[in-house]
Amino acid sequence: MRDYNLVRKWIGLCAVCLAVSVLATLMSLFVATEAQAIPAFARKYDVNCTACHTAPPILNTYGQRFLENGYQLPGTEDGGSTGKKKLGDLNLDDVNQYIGFRLVGNAFSNWSFKKQNPAGADAGVVENKSEFMFPENFVLFAGGTVAKNVGFMVELGHDVQAGGAAVERGFVTFNNLGSHNLAHLRVGKFDPNTFSSYATVRQQLGDVGESQTSGCAAFAPCGLNRVGLSPSAFATKFYGLYDRSGNYLSPFAASLFNSGAETGADVHGRPFGDWFLYQVGVLNGANEPIGDSNKGKDVYGMIRFDYGRANNFSANISGFVYQGNSNAKLQTHDDVNWNRYGLSARATYKMLDVYAAFSIDKINKTPTAFAGLFDTTATGLTVGADTYVTDKTLLSLRYDNLDAGGMLDQRKSVTFVGLQAKHFLRTNVAIFVRNDFNIRKAEEGDHAARNLRNAFFSGIDIIF
Repeated sequence: MRDYNLVRKWIGLCAVCLAVSVLATLMSLFVATEAQAIPAFARKYDVNCTACHTAPPILNTYGQRFLENGYQLPGTEDGGSTGKKKLGDLNLDDVNQYIGFRLVGNAFSNWSFKKQNPAGADAGVVENKSEFMFPENFVLFAGGTVAKNVGFMVELGHDVQAGGAAVERGFVTFNNLGSHNLAHLRVGKFDPNTFSSYATVRQQLGDVGESQTSGCAAFAPCGLNRVGLSPSAFATKFYGLYDRSGNYLSPFAASLFNSGAETGADVHGRPFGDWFLYQVGVLNGANEPIGDSNKGKDVYGMIRFDYGRANNFSANISGFVYQGNSNAKLQTHDDVNWNRYGLSARATYKMLDVYAAFSIDKINKTPTAFAGLFDTTATGLTVGADTYVTDKTLLSLRYDNLDAGGMLDQRKSVTFVGLQAKHFLRTNVAIFVRNDFNIRKAEEGDHAARNLRNAFFSGIDIIF
């Protein structure tokens, strides 16, 4: 029955991918004029932000080619000499051409959820919890080119809620190896999913983390008081998985190919022209806290097909395979191989983006002691759209369904719908309001996947 359901979901995703182009065309009648923004790379090349973005942080076709080419203009190998200075020629007045920052997060939030009480106590009651806060995430980044076909990016992030700062991403690119656009090498800490049709780090509806009921000891069950809000296609999906240090892996946090940042190396290119992109890579291993404790590597590959590359319309579809090597553990401390397979698609028409992602996660090498207790397959589906309704107001809609796997006595699937309105006060300063609905709240229960009724957020997004 489960295999039949998987086939149905694959067929459903193909239908979604085909419908993307049709939906983009139909909705184009309601699209307003383009908005603008001013991030650091626009200053460096003295161009308008709309050269690379439909709506920051989402890239358009030209922006994707700029990223693929190692922060050199598409079709060039200028090493930073076109429209800007080389790194060695910089003075203090030029620093803003290489450094930028982004401050984004919620200034106010309201949660409606059924609070979980300790085991043996009376069931919790639905409550509303409102709080004011400082926007959670501050990111400082530097990027550009240091020589012909040599680029770099360093991103330093600070999470106000968690405390502390860390290098979120930091890598060097060696571009146009062999011939132009044949192969680009990237080495360092980066998002493996950068070039897929639905990129992990370029979302309009940001991730909102879950809350734990208490601290978790190593390899001990860890309860969640409230579910997290992130794309289901990117999520861990399994209950009862741990990293190699024994830390509990939230079923709702991003992981594997869609983790946001892992350390390794990959190669990508377009050897046959603009219609085809390949990517292959190797990583220390997903969820490795420090270094490479399992002495093995995770490998992945992706192909992407681009079509309809007109001035106002473009579309693409991509598929990937991620093979993990002893990259997770069970409560018994046994290693398992955690793999992921997925499809994603995107279509844009003027200032409208429609996108979808579907992934299947599979656990291999499950110990016989877990036979009949652990579901080794899980799936996630994310479908969304962003469109400008005025020249300054962007509406975003996202649907998420997570068919969870893992320990049968713990797992619960979730389905959410999120809606956001984002208004640009200036081209690089925006305010937003967002609301997420739990479609399955009628199923009741104190479990985190059921207890959240509604979540409302308002905040700011500043890019300089």
